[in-house]
Amino acid sequence: MRKMVRTQFEPLLPEAAREAIQAIDADDTASATLKKSVRRLLVDQREFSNAFFTAVDSHIDAAIDELFSGGGEKKSGAPAGGNALSLSLVEYDEMEEAMVIDRFSSRIRNAADASFNPLTQRLARALQIPGLGDRENPLHPVRFCRALGDAIDKLGFKGDQRHAVLKAFDVSLLKPLVAVYTALNDDLQGKGVQEGAAASSGYKNTTAGFRNTMIGGASSGRPSQQGQMPGQATGATAEQLLSALYQRMQVPVTPGGMRPMPMMHTQQPAMPMFDRVEPVTGASPMSPGFVITGAMSMPVAPGTPMQFAAIDPGLLASINEVQRLNAMATMAGKSGAAAQMISERDEAHLRSHVAEKATKQIDKLTIELVGMVFDRIHQDKHLPVEIKTAISRLQFPIMKIALSDSDLFVSPVQPARRLMDRIASTGIGWRPEGEDNVRYLSEVTKAVNTVVLAINDGPPIFEKALGEFEQYLAEERVRDDDPVTRAKRALEEAETREIMSINAAIGIRQAFDGVQIESYLRDFLLGAWVKVLVAATLRERTQPSFAKKFRDVVPDVVWSVQPKIDPEERKRLVKTIPAVLSTVREGLQLTDFSASQSQEFFSRLMTSHAQAVKALEVAYGTGAPLDPAAFKRKFDEVKIVEPPPMVEEEPQYLTITPEAVRSAVAANHAEVNLVEAPLTVQPEEMIPIEKLSDGDIDVMIGGWQRGTWFDLWTGEQTERVRLRWISPRRNFYLFTSAETGKAHSLAPLILRGYVRAGRLRTTESAPLFERVVDGLMRDLQPEGAPA
Repeated sequence: MRKMVRTQFEPLLPEAAREAIQAIDADDTASATLKKSVRRLLVDQREFSNAFFTAVDSHIDAAIDELFSGGGEKKSGAPAGGNALSLSLVEYDEMEEAMVIDRFSSRIRNAADASFNPLTQRLARALQIPGLGDRENPLHPVRFCRALGDAIDKLGFKGDQRHAVLKAFDVSLLKPLVAVYTALNDDLQGKGVQEGAAASSGYKNTTAGFRNTMIGGASSGRPSQQGQMPGQATGATAEQLLSALYQRMQVPVTPGGMRPMPMMHTQQPAMPMFDRVEPVTGASPMSPGFVITGAMSMPVAPGTPMQFAAIDPGLLASINEVQRLNAMATMAGKSGAAAQMISERDEAHLRSHVAEKATKQIDKLTIELVGMVFDRIHQDKHLPVEIKTAISRLQFPIMKIALSDSDLFVSPVQPARRLMDRIASTGIGWRPEGEDNVRYLSEVTKAVNTVVLAINDGPPIFEKALGEFEQYLAEERVRDDDPVTRAKRALEEAETREIMSINAAIGIRQAFDGVQIESYLRDFLLGAWVKVLVAATLRERTQPSFAKKFRDVVPDVVWSVQPKIDPEERKRLVKTIPAVLSTVREGLQLTDFSASQSQEFFSRLMTSHAQAVKALEVAYGTGAPLDPAAFKRKFDEVKIVEPPPMVEEEPQYLTITPEAVRSAVAANHAEVNLVEAPLTVQPEEMIPIEKLSDGDIDVMIGGWQRGTWFDLWTGEQTERVRLRWISPRRNFYLFTSAETGKAHSLAPLILRGYVRAGRLRTTESAPLFERVVDGLMRDLQPEGAPA
């Protein structure tokens, strides 16, 4: 067959070169130098021809190696292209040439379909393999197009000149290749090799049994034109579109009717139940005459992700080609300039181009449905234009998901859908001004680029992009002196102090077992002084051992109020009291203990000391005397440390007093509107959410994510606010205003009241994908149909 390729092609190569030269001569944008240089294709015809056919042999060898041993074109050193293209590893010029070659070869393949398709089938039969995809065929036009690039390079054409010469062969290469394919078909047929399914034996390295997971059939659509409205790309009716959507969702429909039957949500089988819909003449997709037939095996191009194996290779290549255009614009802007975006009008035109490559009606309808979904996104009232534009660049990667994964339309946790929803929910209040907003848009663009540039990756690329975007939202950094940073620091400190105080009080209470002291002093040591110990412990972040003297004073205070019968103890008490009082006063300055509270406490402590000196045992009952050394050992065992990360069994909510929060806010010089009481509203003002229990509302609040936008009634007006931060133990929810940047802090109990009163609600009525698909389905339902 190699010999016949050269025999047929070589005589036609000079004519192809002549046509390419004429194309460049007629091009007003071509330089005079190029017009003069390109004549070398004919002047050095023998050199050009030998370089071309040597390269053809090399690329055919690489394809055969890929087909039978999985070696791949990269292993052979052949130029990357087609499915081998890795945009993260190539420069702009290389990517542009790969795209030119891919488009070039795809057009020739489609134009030569009448001879290339039967040749592929005959070749599979002759090789006794179960199937051969277009790109697996060692004689695919892409081999000749790449060989042409190598031959042009040998003649000294580089850079833009090389690209220009390649493009000039766009039309002229078709004639010789059709002649080659026709001759090869005739030769194989003469040897008794017929068209049709290939034998199933003798090919160990091909994975057989791939099933077409899509519902599809013969195309009945007419070509679409740029600027057509949704529904015109295939001439589809709303009934057909809705039928296609139901089928993609795997929802049963009643024959002749539009209403879906109830269906239990179970895990979808790995292999589909149907793969082709064959319309009977005059039958609607929803009528009894619309026949569903069984699955058929389908060849899969090498390098195709398993999840995309069911998509027709020609259709997948067409979608990838459009995705490369988008990727190319992205790479062009990698220097820091904004990437050039594809307009809505261009999107519609490119969708029409892709739809024309679909051979199954269901695929055409799905492409149209995806287009309608993104048209609705462009019209969404919540999202800023810049965010909608960024999301729209996901249209063609999403198209591949829609063609291969029915979960896209039915599952809110489908990764591609989650990425779109998350960008939308965090982008509602975006505005061009401000450092934070610039950074946010950059991260959105990064997430979208992760998907767009990964042309040959499967659905997991959406998980990767979502994971990186979530990491940005979780670790969103701002300037250290930013008001939000100070507010977060203050609230987190209040929460940390409360946890430490609770744990310290538990330990100190156990140390007091069997120790008799007056109730006011016990309350002081378990309350105010615990806060002192916590504050002193936190100070040790910068001042080691700072808390020691405040811990050591506790046994001294307890001993000082015990009855002093021994004269030596009375003398010691007189010496101890000044140091104890000084340390206690110093410690109380670390907290918000007021002057009046201090005066009252020290007055009562003085009375206790007077009673201790008089040894009025009646004041202390008849309990055993205190063992100071034993008490000190027990107290020293009490650990006052910062709490570890929260575990699930730990109590989620704490009662943190407004005073403690205000103290932390003041210490951090933060400006936070601390909402202290739930709103009270009249019954008629309540919204339907009042019917939910407190537990249900708590579950709803627990599901909120950072970055989501809300509408909050602040007492004077409703503000668009963003959930910027949730404290580690979910005791504080910090919202910031889109307009003023002011921070509002609400505790869970307060938050519940605001939600119940309708004074705080999510800006989105539903996630982006859900609301656009729901709206689309409503539009497609005929008038009078059940909702």
